[in-house]
Amino acid sequence: MLYSRHLLQSTTRGATASRVHQPANVLRAHFATARNSKAENSSTSSTIPGAQQEFVKTRFEPPDPECGDPEHPPWKSRVKLISAEDFEMRPRAGSNEEFESLHDARIVLSWLTKQDRDNIYQDYLNMMEEMRAKENVTSHDYIVRVIAQKYNMKIIRAAAIIELEHNEHRIRAEEPDRKLHYDVQAYVDKKIQEHIKAAYEEYDEISPGEFVEQPYTMLKDKTSKVTPISDIHNIDGLYEKTLVREREEAQHQLDTRRYIEDFDERTRNVSMSKDCERLVEKANEDTEMFGVDRYNDRWRYVAHIIDTKEEKKLLKARKQFKKSKRNGNTVVSHKGKVRPATISEEKEVAWGKWKVTHHSHEWAYRNAKSSWLEKITKGKTDAWGRCDPSPEDLIKTERRIDSDAPI
Repeated sequence: MLYSRHLLQSTTRGATASRVHQPANVLRAHFATARNSKAENSSTSSTIPGAQQEFVKTRFEPPDPECGDPEHPPWKSRVKLISAEDFEMRPRAGSNEEFESLHDARIVLSWLTKQDRDNIYQDYLNMMEEMRAKENVTSHDYIVRVIAQKYNMKIIRAAAIIELEHNEHRIRAEEPDRKLHYDVQAYVDKKIQEHIKAAYEEYDEISPGEFVEQPYTMLKDKTSKVTPISDIHNIDGLYEKTLVREREEAQHQLDTRRYIEDFDERTRNVSMSKDCERLVEKANEDTEMFGVDRYNDRWRYVAHIIDTKEEKKLLKARKQFKKSKRNGNTVVSHKGKVRPATISEEKEVAWGKWKVTHHSHEWAYRNAKSSWLEKITKGKTDAWGRCDPSPEDLIKTERRIDSDAPI
């Protein structure tokens, strides 16, 4: 009569689902209307229910119910794998530490070719221009997530591909004499795809045929808590209702998410507390408060004001798992005046760089986003976008590598 939550999931899942990794049938039926509404939203101007911003037109899908990584895309590959739970519950003791097949090892062999990366980058360029023309606002945070869902990959991977493609085209535009070996890339793509095909033929399994994220192995629930359940309850029904409820909660969080809009960081100041604002006013009234040298026109002096009382309140709120917001409180002394620092200025100092690097997505596409802002604010048309000719045309003019000869 006493079942742990993990044991309950193992028992019910073993009775209602096969060992092959695939979504639960109850979720397929329950969310059929959600997928239909997603198709309608993509073709009309209506926004997603509960969306916080008008430009949100795509409804994002949450990860699989048992996945512990909130940013892992749903499993949609044709590759047959052992389920994540069966893989986690496999016996660990024994003399044989090798898996019999890729299916049992829960491993997928795939490769992202140069053509795939070019398609991702072209979609990024088209979506940014279209969003600016229709919505009069852009958001790298939103566009990158749309692209990641289209190609069923992690958000950080899509952001990194866009950044690398952007850097590659800037090299071609700014350093035309520098040779990029696209012929070597084509050779590597071909050989790795041949290796993947041979590996799946060796195990007599179906290859993915396209790039696929590695399957997740981290399950959401790893608790050993025991919950009493009466015999009169339908265990399978309770489990299915739990899956539906968790899926709806995850979908609601995605629908109501606010995305970071692109803006010129040189024109927007950091947030400041009231005490910090009074300190700035006092410093401008009394120019000798911080010394005469601090008001030299040649240099910009930057200070980070820390309120120890506010820090204690933030620490207490975090311990109680409450939402808390820390003010920037970065001030700049320049040309005889003390003022709040702009977001761009804050990113030039240590604590500002720390903020950026700890926002992995913003850090991944930082150069592409900065060049896009230069284009729309300063009119630098050559700072962002694709550089002609295409890699395919460059390969035709370069030395081709023989597929049978070593590099």
